[in-house]
Amino acid sequence: MRIFGAWNRAGAPMVMAIACALAAGGLSGCAGQSGPAAQVPKAPEPTVEAPTDGDWWKTASDPLLADLIARGIAADTDLACRAARLDAQNEEDAAAARRLTGKVRKLVGGEQDLVRDATRRADAYAYAQARAERAAAVALAYVEVRRLQKVLVLRTERLDQFRDNAAIAEFRRQAGLVTGIDGGIGSSMAGVADADLSATRARFDAARANLARMTGMEDAALLAALGEAGDVPDLGRDPPGVADEGPLHRADLQARRYRLLASIEREKMSQADIDAAEAHRGDPGTPPLLRDGLAEMDKAELAARAEIAATRQSLVTLDTREAALAQSSERARRAVQDARSAYRAGMGDFATLYVAEASALSVEEARLGIRAERASAMIRLHLQRGDGWSATDLTPPPGGAGCD
Repeated sequence: MRIFGAWNRAGAPMVMAIACALAAGGLSGCAGQSGPAAQVPKAPEPTVEAPTDGDWWKTASDPLLADLIARGIAADTDLACRAARLDAQNEEDAAAARRLTGKVRKLVGGEQDLVRDATRRADAYAYAQARAERAAAVALAYVEVRRLQKVLVLRTERLDQFRDNAAIAEFRRQAGLVTGIDGGIGSSMAGVADADLSATRARFDAARANLARMTGMEDAALLAALGEAGDVPDLGRDPPGVADEGPLHRADLQARRYRLLASIEREKMSQADIDAAEAHRGDPGTPPLLRDGLAEMDKAELAARAEIAATRQSLVTLDTREAALAQSSERARRAVQDARSAYRAGMGDFATLYVAEASALSVEEARLGIRAERASAMIRLHLQRGDGWSATDLTPPPGGAGCD
């Protein structure tokens, strides 16, 4: 992993040129100087190409999710302030460059340009990473809102069914077909279901309020946009396999690289030092800045690949669980139909009906939980692989009034 090769230091020729210029008291250089002319070091290039459009949510087949993420990014004051600081830094660097013109810039400005450029790029990649993280946070909050909304729908249906069961039990008691026990059990179960429904509604309201805050929306507007269905979004299936083998397009790794490059340039390390450090990782003789910096970069990349592999494996596990629950759901549905028909015909007991209905609801809520886990895992995988940012995010439009 060669990340420093794009920086070619001028070395001794630059030092000689500066000394000659100072001795002559001008900018014309040393008469008779036969050494090679000092060359301005080249600006570092990124190790991976930034995606042209990494906004994965735009192709997620959920327009509301895409809209909420766009709102969430726009409403993030921290992102706005980061963009404002990047713009201010660009202006400051441009002003510094204008002050060093012609040969003066070639003699004394090259190294300063490299440090400024590396620092500015590190900040830009850090902004891009923060944007991707904000998008993921909004998406995860949206999935939780959708999950709770669907749970609310399922538990409302259960409460309605329990009340219907209690009414049937009371009718059969009045007809002398059963004792009052069935009606009492039905009323008790309806009361329990009503309490569960109230608790679920409170959690849904809290999750929705959090999403509204993140996106800058009024709660009433968000509630209207969510509608009534409460379906958890399907964010696709990632095939099982080894984590990405090529360079990761994670903006945080790029930011880390450029911060290390800026530190190396400040310490006036040569390209030979860098090459030796990369060739012999962990060598005690390597300058601590290089040794520790490279070690931290290796550790960060290994951790990123481990996260990807773990998330992919969790998706495979979720597939297995989902397939098993699909079979259980079908069996539970048939059991409810049979128990309900038997009870209404006077050939079954109320307890059997209640157990069948409660089991069917538990299976449906478990399936819903898996769908939400899968959607959340896909959101995390996008972030872990480096989605959620683009080349345009490295030069964001300035914004954010009142930022420090």
